[in-house]
Amino acid sequence: MLDKIQWLWYKLVIAFGRSLAICFFRFRVYGHKNVPVRGGALIAANHQSFLDPPFIAFGLNRNPYFLARQELFEFNWIFKILILAAQAIPLERRVYDSRGIRRAIALLKKGGLLLVFPEGGRGWTEELRTPKGGMILLARKAGVPIIPTIIDGSFKSWSRRETLPGRLAPIKVVFGRPVRVNLNDASKDISNKIYQSWTELKNFVEGVRI
Repeated sequence: MLDKIQWLWYKLVIAFGRSLAICFFRFRVYGHKNVPVRGGALIAANHQSFLDPPFIAFGLNRNPYFLARQELFEFNWIFKILILAAQAIPLERRVYDSRGIRRAIALLKKGGLLLVFPEGGRGWTEELRTPKGGMILLARKAGVPIIPTIIDGSFKSWSRRETLPGRLAPIKVVFGRPVRVNLNDASKDISNKIYQSWTELKNFVEGVRI
């Protein structure tokens, strides 16, 4: 019963948040069909702002889970409640967190959709950074595809240098074609594929005028 209540509450929050995003940020989403309707998958997105997780969630028709660094759960009790309600999974980045990784793999194997930011944290600029290998480990172990994803405009709205959102810039999200991870593929090759896809998606979304 509690799970159903939590699910309904999540859907209401997402619907309300999506409406505000469309109204104030002229929010747009592209590439819906590239996200599988069911089954496990990794959403691998660039990371520019605190706005990224909710806005990517607004663009999905499925209920995603998140990987969040352990420090965010210790920020304050209100923020902890919020990210737990958003189904965040804590992950200790300073050491190899086998417990967090096992939870993520189990979730993916059960058909869950998991959002990760493989750049390793919010960027100081809008430039794309090379994705790290953690997502490849998860995809290999769970046997799921990686969906390259770009969010554009969140840096202009709330950059890492700002304590609060600075302005209401248009925000767009685009989901790319799934990248399949085979056991024989070199991690560097997969990382390059994700980065190349990011670059193409970024060029596309920056050319869209709204």
